[in-house]
Amino acid sequence: MKIAIVVHNGVRHDARVIKQAQTLKAAGHYVHVFGLSANSHEKFCLDDGTPVQLVSRGKIDVLKFLEERGLAPSRENKVWASFTEQGRLVFECVREVMRPDVVHIHDHVCLTAATRYKDAFAVPLIWDAHEIYEDLAGLDDVRRIVNPRIIRENASLVTAFITLNESIARFYAGRYPELPSAVLIPNASRFSGVPVYDGRLHRAAGLESHQRILLFQGGFAENRGISTLLEVACQLDARWSVVFMGWGKLENSIRARASQLSDQASTHARVVVVPGAPQPELPLWTAGAALGAIPYEDTGLNHRYCTPNKLWEFPASGVPILATDLPEMASRIRAASMGLIVSANLDSAEIGCAINSLSDEDLVFYRQGAKRFIADDSWARYEPRLLSVYENLPNLRKGLRSIFRALGPRR
Repeated sequence: MKIAIVVHNGVRHDARVIKQAQTLKAAGHYVHVFGLSANSHEKFCLDDGTPVQLVSRGKIDVLKFLEERGLAPSRENKVWASFTEQGRLVFECVREVMRPDVVHIHDHVCLTAATRYKDAFAVPLIWDAHEIYEDLAGLDDVRRIVNPRIIRENASLVTAFITLNESIARFYAGRYPELPSAVLIPNASRFSGVPVYDGRLHRAAGLESHQRILLFQGGFAENRGISTLLEVACQLDARWSVVFMGWGKLENSIRARASQLSDQASTHARVVVVPGAPQPELPLWTAGAALGAIPYEDTGLNHRYCTPNKLWEFPASGVPILATDLPEMASRIRAASMGLIVSANLDSAEIGCAINSLSDEDLVFYRQGAKRFIADDSWARYEPRLLSVYENLPNLRKGLRSIFRALGPRR
């Protein structure tokens, strides 16, 4: 099949999109990924040669869009128009490049173009929901209205539906009964064995090789417990450093706090910030941590039911986890005995005490649990589910053709 994968971001940091594209290409499909850039148009290839094309968001004339449709320039309509135009830009890019057999839509912004894909190509649409979009942490009131509006307007056009876990699937089944039954494909990591650590994380952070690292990796965003980790850094003994590896709008405030917490030698610094690592190299960096932090705050259903990439990325590098007591994450960590669960109130003194009390034997025990978990629950377990979604699509098309023949010629 010729598959167009569409997403509203720049692709490079979207591990889920990358894994799925690579799996589909390895299965013999032609795959082309399309996304959005905040800057100029861009073309590049993933490590396996899969082409990626980004279209610039540029300046979207929201007021003109609304005026042409006779819609009031309310805040809700402006946001809806902006998302709709972003979806259109990606659609136009797809149309210029290929005529796909299937369109695989990630997240909700590109779902706004569902009707365009149906009208232009008459192909099945797969929708992959990474989040509960109407209850994202820190979401403003307007987007709490616009995001479900987008799903309601397009749910009936979705041929196959993919999401992360049972809790999120139950939410969508209750909220949007027009969607097909969900196929569960978590954010599991590829795994071919725990990498041999070469010291790169410690070197980048300027830490001594024996220093224990509590690692936060990924986007520096609100409601991910970053402020708590900065407080925890004050509670930890000199054996521990908190390293933030990633990017995002909170980087300057993290660096400022790191400067304030400079009462220890730099080789034992309380807080260090290092740049995010390229996705293919990430396991080699992560392997330097003694403990991986996922201290997400219980702010909305999306966080409560989240199972982020890090839940598999840390074990894939042999690293145990410290995570908030949120049901989907906590159940997996407890079942595998692969880390510490901390209360959702995120008490920094309590967390610091728990970390300081960890012995070498405790860390070995949790590392063993992490390795067992990822050996059983890696991306290899879920690849067949993704492929089965596509394998069932031709049967669906044959079924539709039979229905059309039975109905007779269109008048």
